Amino acid sequence: MFGFEAISHHNGWAVAATGACIVFTGLATLSFVISQLHKLVALLDRPPKVTVEVVPEEKPKTPPLPDCPNDLALTVSRYQPLIEELDPEFALADLYALAKKYHLPHPHLSIRCLVDGGKLQPLGDGMFRFVA
Repeated sequence: MFGFEAISHHNGWAVAATGACIVFTGLATLSFVISQLHKLVALLDRPPKVTVEVVPEEKPKTPPLPDCPNDLALTVSRYQPLIEELDPEFALADLYALAKKYHLPHPHLSIRCLVDGGKLQPLGDGMFRFVA
């Protein structure tokens, strides 16, 4: 017996269909394993990191100083230590540089307030003197 008659007689069609299903299932399983392989390698390569939550320490808030340069008494109290660092006769540029160094608010307006208020007396040639 040869040909299709022999295949039908020995259940060849069922064996062929079963073989095709086995091969298809094997290939589908292999493609799924390969597609998920990077996750397995990452898991084995480096374990998951444990995150530690750090609570920032709360700093006590100091109230900000008022920065109104029109208050002559406040401006004098802020600029008095700076003027003491300078010579008795100084240039406004030196006072401005110190005000910027110590981060005082509105140095131009504050120095102008001191000049207009009569606390900084002009001596000529760009030099000034503090009047108490």
